Order: sequence, then structure tokens, then C-alpha cells
Amino acid sequence: MFFKCWLKFINCLVGLMGVREYLDNSKLSRGHWRITLISGMSFFTDAYDLFVIGIVLLMLRPIFNLTPAGIGIAASAALFGAVVGPLFFGFVGDKLGRKSAYWITVSILIIAALGSATSANLIQLIIWRFVLGIGIGGDYPLSATIVAEYANKRDRGKLISSTFAMQGFGLIAGIAIAFLLLYTGLPTSTIWRLLLAIGAVPTMTILYARTKLLETPLYSEYLGNESKASDALGIVSAKGRTIKAETAEGTNIFSKSRINSMEFLRKRWRIVFATAASWFILDASYYGTAIFTPYLTTFLGFSGIFGPTEASALILLLAAVPGYWVAVALIDRQGRKSMQAVGFFMIAMSFIVIALFGKAMLAYSVLLFFFIYGLSFFFSNYGPNTTTYVYPVELYPTQLRARGHGIAAMSGKFGAAISTLFFPLLIAAIGQFSLLGALGVLALLGCVITIALLPETNQKSLSETSAETEFVIITEVMGSEFSRLMGNIVKGADLIAETEKDMSKRKANFKRMRELEHEADLNVKFIMENIINLKANGTAYMDVSHLASSLDDIMDAEEAVAARFVIFDIEKADGSMLEMMNETRLCIDSVYKSLVALRDLQTDSSVMQRLSSLHEEGAKYENRVDNMLREALASAMKMSNAKTIIKYKEVYERMEMISDRCIDALDAIGDVALRYAYR
Repeated sequence: MFFKCWLKFINCLVGLMGVREYLDNSKLSRGHWRITLISGMSFFTDAYDLFVIGIVLLMLRPIFNLTPAGIGIAASAALFGAVVGPLFFGFVGDKLGRKSAYWITVSILIIAALGSATSANLIQLIIWRFVLGIGIGGDYPLSATIVAEYANKRDRGKLISSTFAMQGFGLIAGIAIAFLLLYTGLPTSTIWRLLLAIGAVPTMTILYARTKLLETPLYSEYLGNESKASDALGIVSAKGRTIKAETAEGTNIFSKSRINSMEFLRKRWRIVFATAASWFILDASYYGTAIFTPYLTTFLGFSGIFGPTEASALILLLAAVPGYWVAVALIDRQGRKSMQAVGFFMIAMSFIVIALFGKAMLAYSVLLFFFIYGLSFFFSNYGPNTTTYVYPVELYPTQLRARGHGIAAMSGKFGAAISTLFFPLLIAAIGQFSLLGALGVLALLGCVITIALLPETNQKSLSETSAETEFVIITEVMGSEFSRLMGNIVKGADLIAETEKDMSKRKANFKRMRELEHEADLNVKFIMENIINLKANGTAYMDVSHLASSLDDIMDAEEAVAARFVIFDIEKADGSMLEMMNETRLCIDSVYKSLVALRDLQTDSSVMQRLSSLHEEGAKYENRVDNMLREALASAMKMSNAKTIIKYKEVYERMEMISDRCIDALDAIGDVALRYAYR
């Protein structure tokens, strides 16, 4: 009985609150952590591979007679594959659904890990590692998007970063397994194959779970499938049971929002650039130093296999792994922006200090050297290595979320691949200290980009951080709802024109006008309720309120004209009234066309020019009505009957007021266009 009551209560909540509000306000549950674990296991494999490949390359150097170039190509092959994966699977995730390709990326990881372990030569190893990289890279946008679209607002940063922080466990596993195999005394020709093959095991454990995971609530909502969205909400509900939404059909304004992807990316270039550039800078620094830490330590006096492995293991265990979980603990408190900026700055300082004083520190204390070197790993994982993964899914709308993350991840992996490919060559050419100094300067640039271009997204809903609410306001509320309001205004203008032709209908038409005015009031009420339910920010609320008020004023002005036809018992409309109404009707058409154009504000680059032309057109009609008013008043003053003069003067002025209100509405539309066109 209690359980049935609980489900009924949840049904009511979803029906009243909607998918997004229910998801944002849900409590952290086992369902959230289950999704995080399913998503994070691929990052376990990613980090495991990141650690062991450095050891494997040391083992393969004599077996395959590797040159510095060969080492660079083998180490970077997976990263070049990871350049391809994010964009392709990000596109698939947006077009076909998040879960549709989720099991494919895991399958690629399993097959490629086993293929790498059975490689007979360097070429085969490079090919298999490239395929492995496609799977790793493809999993980035899918995992981040799925966790984000299941997460609540309060804990979203923690959940997404926990997915990424599974890399910490992967590093620990890599260290433990590497040492275990090294201490067994097995030949290196066997150990390197085992190290690579074991990378397939973690992903095998979650392959089945990924095939059974439901589509995310937000993507199901985007498809217009409220039932599936409610089923997905059941995964993260407190009781972990299916929830049936009772929302009315057709009320989902987020369903199939029309976004032109290229136009969106062009107008949001700051977000696209900042997320991609900061990830590129981070990975160019982090992956090069992480993969080649064992290799780098050989230049610092560590020899053989054990020495470099122990040195890199200590750095990763004591510095890198804690950084992941400090990030998880702080990200929903401190926020993404400050963590990323501080992280970049501290990486830069660590590298620059080593570049300037590294030799002296090694002569004075090797421990001090590795402490400062370790700081770069700690602040990488505390800051940009985590936040560059979190940011993209929060800054793109549902329709483009996986692709947006894919663009940023592709950029990051390209930076990682380039860095890893050329790292051994650069060490040989300019030395390890000069190289770290260059990476320090690059990290400073990442700090500047973060501060200048990225917003804070902490404790905000995805609808707000991605500006998806604003987009819906522009395309749906200001489109569909304002079109209904505008339709009543057009009917009102036509009713005045009809009355002017046959004044015997003035009382009946005034009654119809009052009905239209009442409908317009309901339109405005619905618009404002819609904005409140969307949780729009204050600026958006004021914009919508201003425009709704301007349009309502047009309707009120029309009603005032119809009322005066009745009050003053106007039996016949004169030529001035007919001419003024004709021009006023054209002015109203300009407002109508502007509202239609506004729906395409963020998908069509020509809208701003169209709106400007329509404003000029409306102003031209309004000026004509002003001139007609002056001429009509001049003619009226020549009449002999004072009452007739007063009546006609009042009607003329009320007609002119309609065109004035149209210009007010066009001004409001222009303000909205300027504010949101380039967001």
C-alpha cells in the first residue's frame, strides 16, 4: 500500500513539475551512482592504458628496436584514434540517441585491447592502438552526456567528475598489476602482452549493463516521448521504480526544438573555442608528461624497468590520484571556473619553476624536484583535467550536447596526440627542462582563456547553463504563443475594417472585439505562466513581459477604437478613418512578420537584417498614419458641430494610437533580437 501511494505521489510530482524540474530537484540515489559506475568503467580502462603503455614501450624498446620516432608513434596512436572517436560518436549520440552506440564503444575497447596484446610487430600494435583510441574517444561524449542528463542539479558536477575520476582507480590498477607482473619474474616479452590484454577485463564487466541502460530523460523528452522519459526517471528516483508522467500531450515545449547546428556553433563561438582550446592545452601538457614520465625519469638517473616504473608510480599515486577525488569533493562547492583557472595556473607555475631551477633542485634534493613535478599532476586532476570534461555537456543544449562535448574532446585528444608524438623528439632536441617551460607557458594561456571566456555553471540546471531555456523562449514562447496573441490582434484589426464598411454591425462587432481582447489577455497570462514554469532568468522574464505588454497594448487600442464607434454612435466612417485603418493594418502586418522571423533568430543568420527592414517598414506606415491624423484633425476642425468634432477627434487619435503601439512592439522585438542573437 505504501509503495503504491509513493508511486502515485511521484506520478503527480512529475505531472506537475515536468521532467526537467523533477530531475533537477531529485535526491542523490543509488541509481545515480549505478549510472556513474557503468559510464566510468571506460575511463578506468583509459587511465590503466595511459599508465601501462609507458611501461610497455620501455619493454618494447629492445624487442622491437624502437627509435624515438617509433616510441612517439606507438604512444600517440591511441590518442590519434581518440581524435576520431569523439566527433563521430558524438554525432551518433545526438542523431540516434545516447544509448544506441553506448555498447559499441565498449566492444571496441575490448576487441582492441586484446588485439594490441597479440600484436606481432610495431605496425600491428599501432593499428590496434588506433582502434582502441576510437573506442576511448567515442566514449567521452556519450558517458559525459548520459551522466549529465540523468543527474540532479545539486550533484551534477560530482557525478560527472566521479565518472572521470574512475581514471584514478585505473591508474592504481595499472600500477598494481604492472608491479605484480614485474615481480613474478616472467619474461618481458610476456609481461607487455598481459599488461595490454588485462585492459579488456574492466569493460567486459559493464558491456551487458550498457545494452540495458534506458535512454536519458532529457533526450527522450527532446524526442517527445514523455513515457520513456518517465521510465528513465525511475532509475534515479528514490525507490528506483518506473515513474509514469501525467503531463498533457503536447505540453513539452522542449520537444524537437529547432536548432541549426552550424548556426548555433557560429553564434556560440566563444563557448566552442573556450571548451575546445582549454581541453587542447590541458591534454597537450598532461598526456605528454603522463605517458612519458617513465621515459622522462630515465634522463634523471633512473634505469632499467623497475626504476622508472617506481618513480612514475609514486608520482601518480601520491599526486595524480588524490587530485581526482579532491575535484569530486569540491566541484559542486567551489565551482568549475575557479578550479580550472587555479589548476592551469598551478600547472604553469610547477613547469616554469622546474624549467628554471630543475637542475639545481636535482642537485639539492631529488625529493623536492618530484614534489614540484607531482604538483602539476595534482592540480591537473583537481582542475582542468576534470573540468574540461565536465564543462562541454553543461554548455550545449540537448540537441547538440554530445556533439559539443565531442568537439571539445576531439580538440583535447588532438593536443594529447601531438604532444605525445613529438614529446620524445622535443626532449632530444631542446631538453626536458625547456620542454616543460614551454608547457608552462601554454598552461598560462589556458588560465587566461578560462577566466575570459567560460561561465560558471555550478548549481544551475542544464537548461540554464546551456541557454536551452532561452532558446525555447525565443523559438517557442515568443514564436507559438506570441503568434496566437498576434492572431487575435490581426482579427481585431480586420474587425475594425469590417465595421468601418458597415457601421450597422458596430455593436455586434464590439462584442466580438471584447471576446478577442479577453482571449488576448488569456494569451498573455499563459505566456507569463510559461516563462515562470521555464525558470527563466530575470532578464529573459523582463524581455518576454515587455513584449507581451506591448502586444497587449495593441489589442487594447483596437478595443478602444471599436468602443468609440459604439459610444459615439458613429453611423458612417469617413475617408480619413478608412485610410488610417488601411495603413495601420500594414503596420500590424510588420509586427506579425517580425514575430514570425523571431522564431528563426538562432537558426538563420539573415533574421537580424529582416527584422531591421520590417522595423523600417513599420515606421514608414506609422509616419503616414501620423500625417493622416494631422490632416484629419484639420478637416474636423472645419466642421460646425462641436460634438461631431470631439467624436471624430477621439476616434482619429485612438486609431493613431494603434500604430504607435505597433512601433513599441517592433522596438521590443528588436531589443530581444539584439540580446539573444549572439548569445
